[in-house]
Amino acid sequence: MDKLSQLKTYHVGIVESAAHRALRKHKDSLLKEYGLSGIEWYIIGAVYDSGDKGARITDLAKLLGTTMGFLTKTVNLLEAKDIFQRKANPNDARSSFVFIKKSYEPKVNEIEQVLRQKLRNSIYGMISRDDLETYIRVISKFSGLK
Repeated sequence: MDKLSQLKTYHVGIVESAAHRALRKHKDSLLKEYGLSGIEWYIIGAVYDSGDKGARITDLAKLLGTTMGFLTKTVNLLEAKDIFQRKANPNDARSSFVFIKKSYEPKVNEIEQVLRQKLRNSIYGMISRDDLETYIRVISKFSGLK
């Protein structure tokens, strides 16, 4: 029998869970100097990528696989931190668009560069570039599971 068939599903689950917690904890510790959590950084990044058109909270919730309540609360927090601004949706009075404040855009680029380098020097340095690309490709496929 091959090695994979010997693995129990709960063993894989334990490793997945431990890896997820370790990665999240490490990224949160690196983002702490910026006053951000990992999920806040992911939301900032998604809004940043939306550019001048902005992002709707409902779209962010779908993208991140979380609830509207959580996203609304986090967006409110990022707005209070002077990172986001909202603009009313001219086509739907019940929704608004979220944008990165122009004054914060350089900070997004700074955080990205610093975080990227710190991750390369720490957890990503533990594996080859090919393994990292494979990992990202695999989790991208798994993220589509419902």
